[in-house]
Amino acid sequence: MRKSFLYFGPTPLTPSPLMGQVGGQIGGRIAINKPWQERNLDITLSCLHTYSTGSGDNSRSHTDIVWQAHDKPLDRANSSGSVLEFVFDVPANKPTEDTHNGRGSITWQVTVKGIIADQEFNRSWKIPTQVGSEHSSIIIPNTHKEAAHSAKLKQAESSIEQQIHTQKTALGLDIVSDQGRNKSMSIMMTLFGAVFTAVGCFLFFQAVQGEAMLWLMAPIFFAVGALILCYGIFLLGRKLECKIIDDQVHTRRSFFGKVIYTRQGKLTSPDQLILKSTMTSTHNGIKTEYMGVYAKININDQNGSLKKEIKLVEGIEGRPAGEAMMRKLTDALIVNNNNLKGELEAL
Repeated sequence: MRKSFLYFGPTPLTPSPLMGQVGGQIGGRIAINKPWQERNLDITLSCLHTYSTGSGDNSRSHTDIVWQAHDKPLDRANSSGSVLEFVFDVPANKPTEDTHNGRGSITWQVTVKGIIADQEFNRSWKIPTQVGSEHSSIIIPNTHKEAAHSAKLKQAESSIEQQIHTQKTALGLDIVSDQGRNKSMSIMMTLFGAVFTAVGCFLFFQAVQGEAMLWLMAPIFFAVGALILCYGIFLLGRKLECKIIDDQVHTRRSFFGKVIYTRQGKLTSPDQLILKSTMTSTHNGIKTEYMGVYAKININDQNGSLKKEIKLVEGIEGRPAGEAMMRKLTDALIVNNNNLKGELEAL
């Protein structure tokens, strides 16, 4: 950290507007005292909720990410080195320090990460904010916006290709959410649940020895730990297969190779598709959503026809990758519908 600071020196950020606008825009210029060269930098704007739990020696500080957005800064040379410029549109329903009523505090933070002159660059700045609709005086060229958007789409398409196995068939599309993905999340939850369960068992043992108050704590630790442990094991062993054949969708859920259930229904319109966030994780200040794609279909069983949401794809790491999967499914449904329409017209 010290080596990086000495290499780059001060990197002042000048906000524009001076008070970031929650409901408007947060932007700024970051001066870097190094000559410009082609480089790949990422910028993140985060709304952070920091609070403490416990008291005394047991006090702990926690930081939750309330909202986060990512972009590519406009990176160009200037007379003294180089400058990064950025502008984010901020939703009006996000908190500021003044509007926050709960415990702890709210801060808005800008973080830039990447490689500059073969050196890792990772710095953050706090941005003062208020509720407002003012826009930044910084104008980001449309060419840069389009290039950044195109790069995001390509990255999302590449990510979903690596995460989810998809194969076009003569009749539709095969999709496999394979077993063993999201290993870091699964293993973390399994270990966390195992520790809580073990603590619960230890508290039960101590309660049996005569510590009456522990009868209140032991069931809580054990129940929470067992639930997390079971879910972690489920994440490790789950597999979901989906086949779209003409206007029908078939799904099959298995757990460590054993089939648990199958589902079937009619899927004809992209309007039936829903993208949902099913889990989140935070690593190095970056919030990652794990997405699932669902379809609203009618399922026939012994009780008649029921309208349900069934999961088609699961465990997609990152919202952009989830949106890429939605585009892929939408394109497949449009092609299927056009083919079916052509066959009907030919009859």
